[in-house]
Amino acid sequence: MKVFGYGDSIPRGTFQLHSAFENAINFQGRKGVVVSLVSRKTGNGPMNIVLKHLPRGARRLKVTKFKFYVDENCLEADPEKNYDSAIPVLPLDPLLFRKNLNSLKGFLAASAPAKSMCFLFSVSAEAAFKSPFERKILKKMKEGVRLFETGAYVKGARALRGLGFGLTPSGDDFLCGCLTGLSFVEACLDLDLSEILNAVYDNALTENIISGSFTWCAYNGRVNEKTRGLLAALAGTGKARLLSSSRAALKRGHTSGADFCAGLVYGCEAGLRAA
Repeated sequence: MKVFGYGDSIPRGTFQLHSAFENAINFQGRKGVVVSLVSRKTGNGPMNIVLKHLPRGARRLKVTKFKFYVDENCLEADPEKNYDSAIPVLPLDPLLFRKNLNSLKGFLAASAPAKSMCFLFSVSAEAAFKSPFERKILKKMKEGVRLFETGAYVKGARALRGLGFGLTPSGDDFLCGCLTGLSFVEACLDLDLSEILNAVYDNALTENIISGSFTWCAYNGRVNEKTRGLLAALAGTGKARLLSSSRAALKRGHTSGADFCAGLVYGCEAGLRAA
């Protein structure tokens, strides 16, 4: 096995298998930390170790200063392949940024998978929520987002956390996107959004350890390479670049990428309102 990249937020220690999927094998450590072995399709992230081939059947991961051990296999941690996950600090023209956010909304309305939180940008997408249970979830999502829009971030986060479907529920992914958007605007416009960030983070955590690991990264301004590319496109010019990076950002889980992007839009807009 060859390491193509690894995140800068991976702690040392021993981790046990949590879950395995086609493009990711997740290992759980102490205090809810999750480190993932991922394929190049998934790519670099703050807690990812990128491999050419994932070791099916792996049960244990050990991280030391210079090496990774997957069961009995030793992998070198080359410092040159250490991925810098810090949120990019870029020149940000608020008018251009808003225009690009609107373009992202349009893309999400047209391209997001069914039953994602991108119904926020397309009324017709609500029709995908058909069963009484799904309609109840939809109603709760709308109520939680409405609280966000009014600045009730504590109540909004509490309403959305753990809400939805999948390994990482839609509400959790939305909140991660929101934290990332707030962190991005704060860094690029040199603002202090700590009050909003703390309100969201302190009320977003659940017992879902994978969501918790992602939420911690978002709160601390750590992003994967697909999100980094999307943020750079939102800050810059070029429709083709924004389109390609938006497509890449959607490719996580069934609705996770779309839910994250929806939250990213709301987080960025909340940051701009506070500017």
